[in-house]
Amino acid sequence: MTKLIIIRGPSAAGKSTIAKTFMSRTKRPTLLVDLDYYRFAFVNPPERDHNLEYELSGNDIITALELGFDVIFEGNFKAGENDPFLKKLFDAHKEENYLFYLDASLDETLKRHKTKTPYSPTIPILSEDRVRELYQFASPIGRENEIIIPEYSTLEQTVDKIMEVAGIKTQPPTNNDL
Repeated sequence: MTKLIIIRGPSAAGKSTIAKTFMSRTKRPTLLVDLDYYRFAFVNPPERDHNLEYELSGNDIITALELGFDVIFEGNFKAGENDPFLKKLFDAHKEENYLFYLDASLDETLKRHKTKTPYSPTIPILSEDRVRELYQFASPIGRENEIIIPEYSTLEQTVDKIMEVAGIKTQPPTNNDL
């Protein structure tokens, strides 16, 4: 059975680093869906917000799951227990859904954000004020099966935890992972 692994958390909490490390260690067919890719993929988007990043990433997630791929989906997005985007994913994929929240304080988020590299040459790094503004939307959903990873968890501990909870055998970490 395919697995849907969702990793959420504030800006610079380590979502992308954890997802990439996971990808290097899994032996299973897996697709990485990075919400920021969809968020920043548009040139001259329409003025009206169509939630395109959610429509497109959601469709890719569902298609990959149907084709036999595990999916690791990572992003910073506001969500509640009855979030329509997550409901769409969970309705399409009833079992083997795992939800992780990387908990980081605002101070830690700001500290880590200073070390962040640009997503692409055309996308500037968020200002400290914008990070503070977005932080209010980054919080656990409150679902029964959501696992909160504390900010002191190392990269290796976090990836090991995600793989253990999802029942995925791992390849040993490489020097690049440590």
